[in-house]
Amino acid sequence: MEDTYLQTNASSPRHQSGHAPQRGLLFQQMGDYSSLGLTTNVTLTVVLILLVSLSSSARNLFRKRQYPTVNKEPWDPWLKKAKANYRDHAKELIQQGFEKFGGEPFWLETDNGPQLILPAEMMEAVNKASTLSFDAYNFKFFLSQYDTFKQFKGEPRGTELFQEALMKGLTRSLPKFTSILSDEMSSCLEDNWGNSEEWHEVSPRTDILSWVSRLSSRIFAGPVLCRNEDWLRISRDYTVDVFQAVMDVKEWPRVLQWPVERFSQKCRKVRAEHAMAHKILGPILAAREEEHTRAAQEGRSPDVPDDAFEWFRTAAIAKGIKIKNVEVQIGLSLAAIHTTSDLITQAVVNLCKYPEVLPALREEAVDVLSKYGWQKLALTEVRLLDSFLKETQRVKPIGVTTRHVIATKDVTLPGGIRIRKGEMAAVSSHRMWSEAAYEQPKIFDAARFFKRRENPKLRNNSLLVSTSPDHMAFSHGKHACPGRFFAANEAKIALLHLLLKYDFKVDEKENTDWLEMGEQMIVNPFFKISVRRRKEEIDLDSLKTEPA
Repeated sequence: MEDTYLQTNASSPRHQSGHAPQRGLLFQQMGDYSSLGLTTNVTLTVVLILLVSLSSSARNLFRKRQYPTVNKEPWDPWLKKAKANYRDHAKELIQQGFEKFGGEPFWLETDNGPQLILPAEMMEAVNKASTLSFDAYNFKFFLSQYDTFKQFKGEPRGTELFQEALMKGLTRSLPKFTSILSDEMSSCLEDNWGNSEEWHEVSPRTDILSWVSRLSSRIFAGPVLCRNEDWLRISRDYTVDVFQAVMDVKEWPRVLQWPVERFSQKCRKVRAEHAMAHKILGPILAAREEEHTRAAQEGRSPDVPDDAFEWFRTAAIAKGIKIKNVEVQIGLSLAAIHTTSDLITQAVVNLCKYPEVLPALREEAVDVLSKYGWQKLALTEVRLLDSFLKETQRVKPIGVTTRHVIATKDVTLPGGIRIRKGEMAAVSSHRMWSEAAYEQPKIFDAARFFKRRENPKLRNNSLLVSTSPDHMAFSHGKHACPGRFFAANEAKIALLHLLLKYDFKVDEKENTDWLEMGEQMIVNPFFKISVRRRKEEIDLDSLKTEPA
């Protein structure tokens, strides 16, 4: 996969490299309508669309007056300055907004439209409000009205189904997956970083994305698919390709988005990947259904693996919901692979930036693995590693906001906060960098949460998988990431292998800073490090495992 990332800035190379000629060609083709005598109709249609657009904009402006806008710019009628400021400084704007407006909600102009930013204290109320819809937000953000992005329309009770399937299927089975993930991680490192004891340069972001794709596919889809290069490529690339295709279409006026979606190369690529996913998974799904039917006829349990196909099938039957299995697998890739790989990659960055933490992390790894092997207790006992990963998330989560929703009806939250039908809102994660929540929040302290466990009042919120208004990297409340227990185990297993098998260093010239693009905080995809094989203190491939 190419070293690329989600470019949302209108001044990005993608924008500079060719849209003007495309627009010129499109308008030239529209101009040909005059030869058919349709000039008047086209003109009237465009005028009507502009009037509807202007009236909608005016209505939104009127509504927004109940709360201030943090990135309001003088003489900025088309919001170009405000949106540019959002793309480059969203985190700062949100922090400034709560300071400036006394912790009250405020509006943030985004590339997706005006968004009401709510304080973290509102998370429980937002979760409880059935008229604040995450699916509606996804529909708008991902342009689900178009064929390329139809998979983001959201199934009825789809979020509920994901929670049920992952908590009762994936999380329940975590202990038996530990040694499987360890074996797969060993294989990834053999294939990728190798056994050379000489320093050699690697690209962590690209490599780790590939590993997490394999690890996740091994558990979600089984050993055959985790060796299928076409499937791994789709599960690895699809998320980035979708985001880039969405942004490509959004750069055009709404009236022109449908033809752009039809003919854009990026959109064509997404549709091709989706078709390939159906081609790969179709025979597997057909064979599964055949086995379930045969087993029912013979009065026996079906002979099928314990994987995501079965978790979602079981949950769907229990809830009386029909599901699209291909979309489920793609959805798992969207939700899991890039977020987990971002965490592991940033953790590797921090190992290079703060090498003083390596001895203690390695000592803990040797002590715990020598005692427990790859049994479930081992991953709960590596407490310093747990703290290191949670601090990595605190300093750089995947985003500065969480729980993005759209109001499907007017709703009033506690404190009289009104969100009108059609308005977008999100909950801020700014307390992760607040002195009110953390001592010296700007300092990276690998042992921060290890030490907080000693305080009975803070203990329950100091685990990597725990959530609170002060740490919402996995969101919070009933809609917290249902796959976070698996992601935590996956990250720990990967880090344990890396800590004991490799030395790391980074050249001074390398930029290890993350990229801030709107509300997203993305690990730098271009930085490189040097690694060399070290002799691990214990053989990770021969440790005892969980009893069957």
